[in-house]
Amino acid sequence: MQFQPTEDQKAFRETAKRFATEKLAPGYQQRASGHTFDRALIRKMGALGLIGADLPEAFGGLGESSVTAGLIVEEIAYADFNASYVQLLGSLMGGMVAKHASKDIASEWVPKVVSGDAVIGLGLTEPRGGSDAANLVLKATKSGNGWRLNGEKTSMSFASQADAAVVFARTGDPDGGSRGVSAFFIDLNQEGITRTHFDDIGTKPVGRGSVFFDDIFVPAENMMAEQDRAFGTIIVTVP
Repeated sequence: MQFQPTEDQKAFRETAKRFATEKLAPGYQQRASGHTFDRALIRKMGALGLIGADLPEAFGGLGESSVTAGLIVEEIAYADFNASYVQLLGSLMGGMVAKHASKDIASEWVPKVVSGDAVIGLGLTEPRGGSDAANLVLKATKSGNGWRLNGEKTSMSFASQADAAVVFARTGDPDGGSRGVSAFFIDLNQEGITRTHFDDIGTKPVGRGSVFFDDIFVPAENMMAEQDRAFGTIIVTVP
Protein backbone atom coordinates (compact mmCIF):
# COMPACT_ATOMS: atom_id res chain seq x y z
CA MET A 1 0.00 0.00 0.00
CA GLN A 2 1.40 3.39 -0.96
CA PHE A 3 1.72 5.93 1.83
CA GLN A 4 -0.73 8.80 1.62
CA PRO A 5 -0.31 11.74 4.02
CA THR A 6 -3.31 13.04 5.91
CA GLU A 7 -4.64 16.55 5.33
CA ASP A 8 -2.93 17.72 8.51
CA GLN A 9 0.36 16.19 7.40
CA LYS A 10 0.04 17.89 4.03
CA ALA A 11 -0.47 21.20 5.82
CA PHE A 12 2.62 20.70 7.97
CA ARG A 13 4.64 19.70 4.93
CA GLU A 14 3.48 22.74 2.97
CA THR A 15 4.35 25.07 5.85
CA ALA A 16 7.81 23.51 6.14
CA LYS A 17 8.35 23.66 2.39
CA ARG A 18 7.35 27.31 2.20
CA PHE A 19 9.63 28.27 5.10
CA ALA A 20 12.49 26.26 3.64
CA THR A 21 12.11 27.82 0.21
CA GLU A 22 11.67 31.40 1.37
CA LYS A 23 13.82 31.61 4.50
CA LEU A 24 16.42 28.83 4.36
CA ALA A 25 17.41 28.21 0.76
CA PRO A 26 18.49 31.79 -0.11
CA GLY A 27 21.11 31.97 2.67
CA TYR A 28 22.16 28.34 2.74
CA GLN A 29 25.65 28.72 1.26
CA GLN A 30 26.53 31.63 3.49
CA ARG A 31 25.35 29.82 6.63
CA ALA A 32 27.12 26.62 5.58
CA SER A 33 30.47 28.39 5.73
CA GLY A 34 30.00 29.48 9.34
CA HIS A 35 30.40 27.64 12.63
CA THR A 36 27.14 28.57 14.32
CA PHE A 37 23.47 28.37 13.46
CA ASP A 38 21.21 31.40 13.40
CA ARG A 39 19.14 31.27 16.59
CA ALA A 40 16.59 33.68 15.11
CA LEU A 41 15.88 31.15 12.35
CA ILE A 42 15.47 28.39 14.91
CA ARG A 43 12.94 30.46 16.84
CA LYS A 44 11.05 31.22 13.61
CA MET A 45 10.80 27.48 12.90
CA GLY A 46 9.55 26.97 16.43
CA ALA A 47 6.90 29.66 16.09
CA LEU A 48 5.53 27.83 13.03
CA GLY A 49 5.30 24.51 14.86
CA LEU A 50 8.17 23.02 12.85
CA ILE A 51 10.21 21.74 15.82
CA GLY A 52 9.12 18.75 17.86
CA ALA A 53 5.64 18.47 16.39
CA ASP A 54 5.61 14.92 17.75
CA LEU A 55 6.34 15.97 21.34
CA PRO A 56 3.61 15.71 24.02
CA GLU A 57 1.06 18.50 24.26
CA ALA A 58 1.60 18.54 28.02
CA PHE A 59 5.08 19.95 27.38
CA GLY A 60 4.25 22.35 24.58
CA GLY A 61 4.36 19.95 21.64
CA LEU A 62 1.54 19.24 19.21
CA GLY A 63 1.21 15.52 19.89
CA GLU A 64 1.59 14.67 16.21
CA SER A 65 3.04 11.40 14.91
CA SER A 66 6.69 10.65 14.19
CA VAL A 67 5.70 10.44 10.52
CA THR A 68 4.55 14.05 10.61
CA ALA A 69 7.82 15.10 12.24
CA GLY A 70 9.70 13.16 9.55
CA LEU A 71 7.86 14.94 6.75
CA ILE A 72 8.89 18.27 8.26
CA VAL A 73 12.53 17.18 8.52
CA GLU A 74 12.48 16.11 4.89
CA GLU A 75 11.21 19.47 3.62
CA ILE A 76 13.65 21.46 5.76
CA ALA A 77 16.56 19.28 4.61
CA TYR A 78 15.77 19.94 0.95
CA ALA A 79 16.71 23.60 1.48
CA ASP A 80 19.26 23.36 4.31
CA PHE A 81 20.58 20.00 5.46
CA ASN A 82 22.20 21.57 8.51
CA ALA A 83 18.96 23.19 9.62
CA SER A 84 17.21 19.82 9.62
CA TYR A 85 19.43 18.78 12.55
CA VAL A 86 17.34 21.16 14.66
CA GLN A 87 14.24 19.08 13.90
CA LEU A 88 16.07 15.79 14.38
CA LEU A 89 17.48 16.76 17.76
CA GLY A 90 14.26 18.48 18.76
CA SER A 91 12.22 15.31 18.38
CA LEU A 92 14.93 12.93 19.64
CA MET A 93 16.10 14.85 22.67
CA GLY A 94 12.78 16.49 23.45
CA GLY A 95 11.14 13.07 23.47
CA MET A 96 13.90 11.64 25.63
CA VAL A 97 13.57 14.41 28.20
CA ALA A 98 9.76 14.35 28.16
CA LYS A 99 9.70 10.62 28.85
CA HIS A 100 12.63 10.06 31.17
CA ALA A 101 13.58 13.32 32.93
CA SER A 102 11.83 14.65 36.02
CA LYS A 103 8.59 16.54 35.47
CA ASP A 104 10.23 19.79 36.58
CA ILE A 105 13.04 19.44 34.03
CA ALA A 106 10.69 18.36 31.25
CA SER A 107 8.27 21.20 32.00
CA GLU A 108 11.09 23.74 31.83
CA TRP A 109 13.09 22.48 28.86
CA VAL A 110 10.79 20.71 26.40
CA PRO A 111 8.70 23.85 25.73
CA LYS A 112 11.97 25.70 25.04
CA VAL A 113 12.92 23.07 22.47
CA VAL A 114 9.54 23.35 20.77
CA SER A 115 9.70 27.16 20.64
CA GLY A 116 13.26 27.15 19.35
CA ASP A 117 14.61 28.85 22.46
CA ALA A 118 16.85 25.94 23.43
CA VAL A 119 18.83 23.15 21.83
CA ILE A 120 19.54 19.93 23.73
CA GLY A 121 22.48 17.78 22.66
CA LEU A 122 23.15 14.06 22.98
CA GLY A 123 26.25 13.26 25.04
CA LEU A 124 26.89 9.66 24.09
CA THR A 125 29.91 9.27 21.78
CA GLU A 126 33.38 8.98 23.35
CA PRO A 127 36.91 8.97 21.89
CA ARG A 128 37.65 5.37 22.79
CA GLY A 129 34.51 3.51 21.79
CA GLY A 130 32.51 5.82 19.57
CA SER A 131 28.77 5.53 20.19
CA ASP A 132 29.03 2.13 21.86
CA ALA A 133 26.97 2.87 24.95
CA ALA A 134 28.05 -0.39 26.55
CA ASN A 135 31.69 0.75 26.70
CA LEU A 136 31.52 4.24 28.17
CA VAL A 137 34.43 5.70 30.09
CA LEU A 138 33.07 9.06 31.27
CA LYS A 139 32.56 8.49 34.97
CA ALA A 140 29.92 9.70 37.40
CA THR A 141 30.88 9.33 41.07
CA LYS A 142 28.38 9.64 43.93
CA SER A 143 28.88 12.87 45.86
CA GLY A 144 26.47 13.90 48.60
CA ASN A 145 23.02 14.46 47.11
CA GLY A 146 24.24 14.08 43.58
CA TRP A 147 27.06 13.01 41.30
CA ARG A 148 30.35 14.36 39.96
CA LEU A 149 31.16 13.85 36.30
CA ASN A 150 34.63 13.62 34.82
CA GLY A 151 35.54 12.81 31.24
CA GLU A 152 34.91 13.65 27.61
CA LYS A 153 32.13 13.32 25.08
CA THR A 154 33.04 13.84 21.46
CA SER A 155 31.46 14.30 18.03
CA MET A 156 28.38 15.78 19.68
CA SER A 157 26.13 17.77 17.36
CA PHE A 158 25.79 21.41 18.47
CA ALA A 159 28.57 20.75 21.02
CA SER A 160 29.56 24.41 21.14
CA GLN A 161 26.01 25.76 20.90
CA ALA A 162 23.68 23.45 22.84
CA ASP A 163 22.13 24.85 25.99
CA ALA A 164 21.93 21.47 27.71
CA ALA A 165 22.61 17.82 27.02
CA VAL A 166 21.56 14.35 28.07
CA VAL A 167 24.88 12.82 29.06
CA PHE A 168 25.43 9.10 29.47
CA ALA A 169 28.01 8.14 32.08
CA ARG A 170 29.27 5.09 33.89
CA THR A 171 27.93 4.88 37.43
CA GLY A 172 28.61 1.19 37.97
CA ASP A 173 31.27 -1.44 37.35
CA PRO A 174 33.77 -0.26 34.67
CA ASP A 175 33.67 -3.77 33.24
CA GLY A 176 29.90 -4.06 33.48
CA GLY A 177 29.19 -3.38 29.81
CA SER A 178 25.68 -2.09 29.27
CA ARG A 179 24.92 -2.44 32.97
CA GLY A 180 26.13 0.44 35.08
CA VAL A 181 25.31 3.19 32.56
CA SER A 182 23.17 6.11 33.74
CA ALA A 183 21.88 9.25 32.04
CA PHE A 184 21.96 12.80 33.37
CA PHE A 185 20.35 16.03 32.22
CA ILE A 186 23.05 18.70 32.34
CA ASP A 187 22.94 22.45 31.77
CA LEU A 188 26.05 23.05 29.67
CA ASN A 189 26.45 26.69 30.65
CA GLN A 190 28.31 26.18 33.90
CA GLU A 191 31.88 26.32 35.15
CA GLY A 192 33.96 23.22 34.67
CA ILE A 193 32.56 22.45 31.22
CA THR A 194 34.67 23.29 28.19
CA ARG A 195 33.79 22.72 24.54
CA THR A 196 35.55 22.48 21.21
CA HIS A 197 34.30 22.81 17.64
CA PHE A 198 35.37 20.49 14.79
CA ASP A 199 35.90 21.92 11.32
CA ASP A 200 33.53 19.49 9.62
CA ILE A 201 33.18 19.30 5.86
CA GLY A 202 29.66 20.31 4.85
CA THR A 203 28.14 20.45 8.33
CA LYS A 204 30.02 23.30 10.00
CA PRO A 205 26.90 25.00 11.44
CA VAL A 206 25.93 21.77 13.20
CA GLY A 207 28.99 22.37 15.32
CA ARG A 208 30.14 18.88 16.18
CA GLY A 209 32.84 18.87 18.80
CA SER A 210 34.00 17.63 22.16
CA VAL A 211 32.62 18.48 25.58
CA PHE A 212 34.87 18.09 28.62
CA PHE A 213 33.50 17.65 32.14
CA ASP A 214 35.88 18.59 34.94
CA ASP A 215 34.40 17.51 38.28
CA ILE A 216 30.92 18.78 37.40
CA PHE A 217 28.33 18.37 40.13
CA VAL A 218 24.95 17.09 38.99
CA PRO A 219 22.02 16.99 41.46
CA ALA A 220 20.46 13.58 42.06
CA GLU A 221 17.16 14.74 40.56
CA ASN A 222 18.90 15.29 37.23
CA MET A 223 19.40 11.57 36.75
CA MET A 224 17.05 10.29 34.05
CA ALA A 225 15.32 6.91 34.34
CA GLU A 226 16.82 4.25 36.61
CA GLN A 227 20.38 4.28 37.88
CA ASP A 228 22.69 1.90 36.00
CA ARG A 229 19.91 1.01 33.53
CA ALA A 230 19.99 3.85 30.99
CA PHE A 231 21.18 1.52 28.23
CA GLY A 232 18.00 -0.53 28.34
CA THR A 233 15.46 2.08 29.39
CA ILE A 234 16.56 5.03 27.24
CA ILE A 235 19.03 4.10 24.49
CA VAL A 236 17.49 0.83 23.35
CA THR A 237 13.97 2.30 23.35
CA VAL A 238 14.82 5.44 21.34
CA PRO A 239 12.63 5.31 18.16
